[in-house]
Formats: sequence, structure tokens, C-alpha cells
Amino acid sequence: MATDTLALKPARAPIREPSAWDRLRVNRNWLGAWFMVPAMAFLLLFLAYPLGLGMWMSLTDMRIGRGGSFIGVENYVYLLDDRDFLRATGFTLVYTFIASIFKFSIGLYLAVLLNNNMPFKALIRAVVLIPFIVPTVLSAVAFWWIFDTQFSIFTWLLQKWGILGKNQLINWLGDPLLAQGSVIFANIWRGIPFIAITLLAGLQTVSPSLYEAATLDGASKWQMFRFVTYPLLTPIIAVVMTFSVLFTFTDFQLIWAMTRGGPVNATHLMATLSYQRGILGGRLGEGAAIATAMVPFLLAAIMISWFGLQRRKWQQGENND
Repeated sequence: MATDTLALKPARAPIREPSAWDRLRVNRNWLGAWFMVPAMAFLLLFLAYPLGLGMWMSLTDMRIGRGGSFIGVENYVYLLDDRDFLRATGFTLVYTFIASIFKFSIGLYLAVLLNNNMPFKALIRAVVLIPFIVPTVLSAVAFWWIFDTQFSIFTWLLQKWGILGKNQLINWLGDPLLAQGSVIFANIWRGIPFIAITLLAGLQTVSPSLYEAATLDGASKWQMFRFVTYPLLTPIIAVVMTFSVLFTFTDFQLIWAMTRGGPVNATHLMATLSYQRGILGGRLGEGAAIATAMVPFLLAAIMISWFGLQRRKWQQGENND
């Protein structure tokens, strides 16, 4: 009887080996990769594809209204002898360097100042953000009026202080050198809040006990900044300055709304010159070549920041050589 009962029991199904799809569903690394697919698709569609298309267009003689044929690096060879392109490249580098240095210096000072206990600190933080919140074009129009030859507030102040005669005027945006200084000033004013607020957020993460220990050791305020604040802020400084350099180097709205690259192409950046040649001038291939020429400079800025962070071995708990 026992033998018959055992014979009636169904045979146990063999254990099936998990398929590749089963392993993907339970593997946390692969699950994270699946969640990244929408973001990767977005980047490929709106960043990688336009970049690749622009690089291809830079190798053609494409114009608005007609397709172009492949001409190799002819556009780039032409740009090497183009005085306006070389001038725009030089001013882009100067514009980025000067503006980034001033934005970082003033932004760091404001961040340290706002990190201290002071009355109306929350209100002051909100006021500091105003230049960054205001739309770029609106800021550019405001500065266009500020630097206007007839109504400039700076000219009025210089007249009131006796530096200029009563009827003496300064053509701020009509003189090449003054126009370059004016657009750099406007960019600095607009970019300071981004750096100040970001560095302020980094300062909030520094433990007060470190400053207390430094005070007990007899460190001065400069020594506390040099050996406590600055090392801990280095990763944040690297990231924020990378973004600042990228935003400044590719600036378009501020320059185009204030000067449109004038006078005599003195304030053209590579971005504005690319727009002028490619869209307004109709030479899409040449405009794409100017835009593509910006890529090595941007990659260099990113790589400097990346390798600078990699050398900070104290971030991994090691001594920084």
C-alpha cells in the first residue's frame, strides 16, 4: 500500500537555471542601468546627435537652402587665416579668464561673508541671487542702457566727481576696448551669485569643531581659511568653476543683446561669430566649424577639473602628496 501511495505522487519538476533576463531583473547594478536608459536616450537625442551633426556639417560647404558636399577640413583651414575668427577666439579666452577670476574672487568673498552671523542674513542672501534670477536678455538690456553714450550712469558719476567735463561723454559701447570691458563687467555681475551661493552651501558643510580646534591651536583667520576652509572647499570649487568656465566660454545672449559682436567685431565670442556666419550669413558649414572649434577648449577645461580632483587623494582618506 505504501508503495502505491508513493507511486501516485507527482514527480518533482527539475530546478530551472535562471535565465539572463532573470539575472538582469535581480541584479542591482543592471537595475540601475535600466533606470539610466531614459536619461541616456535624452542625452543621445539632444546632445550627442546635434554635436555629431554639427561636426559633419563643419566638413561640408552646406548653406541655408541647399545641401552641401563634403570638403574635408577646408572650413578649418579657412578659419586659421580669418582675422575675425582669430580675434573672436582670443577675446573668448580673455573674456572667460578675466570674468572667471573676478567671479570666483568676489563670489568666494561673499560666501565667506554670508556664512558669518549677521543681521538680515536671509534677506541679503535673497538679494544676492537677484542678478542670477533675472533673465539674461533683461540684464543685457539694462546694461545696454547703463553703458549708453547719452544716459550712462557711469558717465554721469564721472561728471559729478569732476573727472569728466559737463558736456564730455564716453562712448562705452562704441569704442572696441571699452566695449570689451563693458561686456566683461556685465558677465561678472551676472555670474557672481551662482558661485557665491554654491560656495556658501559648501561652507555650511564644514564642521564648526574644526574651527574650534584651529582656534585652540592659535590659528589666525587667514590660517583657518588656508588650512581648513580652502582644502575642504576644493572639490566644490573645482565643480563650480568648471561650470562657470563652460557658461562663460559659451556665452551668447549677453553679448548678442548688448553689442551683437560690435563695434568692428571687437566683442564677438566664438558662439556669436558662429551664429552670425552660420545663421545670419547662411554659411552653415563655416558656422558649424566655428562652433566645433569650441569643443577642444571646453574639453580642456573639463579635463583640468577632472584630473585636479583625482589628485586630491585626501578625498579617499589618503595623504595628499
